[in-house]
Amino acid sequence: MIGTSERREIVDWEKTTEDGQTVYVIEYSEPVPEPTGRSKTLFGAGSGGTVPAGEQYFELPDGERIPATEAAFDADGTTLRVRRERSVVDRLRRYLPW
Repeated sequence: MIGTSERREIVDWEKTTEDGQTVYVIEYSEPVPEPTGRSKTLFGAGSGGTVPAGEQYFELPDGERIPATEAAFDADGTTLRVRRERSVVDRLRRYLPW
């Protein structure tokens, strides 16, 4: 689960919409650093071995998964805001006929 550790737990969370985009506001039991993300190269470290970058994700409190390459964060004390920023390629695919 995103942002949790042996000492840090999720206290409360909310799923909202801002400018038509889903944003998760997650409150933790102690200050949370902004996640550094995972490697955006072809292969990155993961638990249990290497995992292709396209298969890495962050799991949110409601079970939704956001690809690590599309996650954007904003940390402020014990609050973490998470949103999905689709890649340029994904945005272009909506407008291209193929």
